[in-house]
Amino acid sequence: MDHLFSKKDLGRIGLGTWQMGMKGWGKDYDDSSVLEAFIYGVSNGLNFVDTAEIYGNGRSEALIGKALEYLDRRRIYIATKVAGYNATPRRVKRSLYGSLKRLGVEYIDLYQVHWEPSIYTNMEYLFRELENMAGEGFIQHIGVSNFSLDGLKKASSYLKDFRIESNQLKFNLIERPGNDIIQYMYENGIKLIAWSPLAQGFLTGKYGVCRKPEGFIRKLNVLFSEKNFKRYDPLIKKLKEISLKENATVTQIVLSYESKLGVLPIPGFKNMNQVKEILGALKPELSEDHMMEITKILEELGTIKAREKMFPGIIPNFLVRTISLFI
Repeated sequence: MDHLFSKKDLGRIGLGTWQMGMKGWGKDYDDSSVLEAFIYGVSNGLNFVDTAEIYGNGRSEALIGKALEYLDRRRIYIATKVAGYNATPRRVKRSLYGSLKRLGVEYIDLYQVHWEPSIYTNMEYLFRELENMAGEGFIQHIGVSNFSLDGLKKASSYLKDFRIESNQLKFNLIERPGNDIIQYMYENGIKLIAWSPLAQGFLTGKYGVCRKPEGFIRKLNVLFSEKNFKRYDPLIKKLKEISLKENATVTQIVLSYESKLGVLPIPGFKNMNQVKEILGALKPELSEDHMMEITKILEELGTIKAREKMFPGIIPNFLVRTISLFI
């Protein structure tokens, strides 16, 4: 089977749906507005959709399932994830069937292990089971999320007829994984799917020292500190300057820059205006001069190393399940 990310009709920017599943992002949106925005975005070219069983305890998948009633399933690439605490040879099939039912589909285009399971998990048997389900047609492509370099190498070694096609990592202009894993993925044709490509809105210029974000998820993020707002103020100013020259928004400049790096950004959304803004990022092709300007200022300011692993492997699954209720 062809590599998913070699398909010519696959958009270079996707949609992340964490917000669809939970209310920790503020109170300024509801199911109907999110569904309307989602349908509009997919209908107009954002055909890669990422979700997970853990988002709202299946609520995100269920809402996407409702939206699919109005869309052509054959034109959409659906990626979902099995929670790390369910990523065992015994539990994974039940998780997959649950996702299929909530989404109302017969197969998943990209099935990902959400984070590296605990060290008590038999990873070899897990990935053999994933390959078995792929062989049965329930999964088209296999990926991982929040896997370290070592975990990625091990997972790849356990597959025979399929391969690890992607690793979803926190990646944006200022938060990035180590160069070693990025280089390994590039050399082995493993796509980097960038979650939090806008750094939870930090890079949009919407927030600052005098305008702190709402919603407990952003409030818990140490990125939104006075120190970081001051540190990256020159970057935000440069992005605004370029956006005026390009007749685009800062969000569109950021997403366009990241997609030109070869990663697949999956920004989240809460309403129609945000989806329209994301769609607008498909149009402007940043000039090499503007790419160099952004790269240069990032080299001057430095970036923050994003960790690849979500949880230490030594923590058993039942504790991770409890902890994950609060993220």
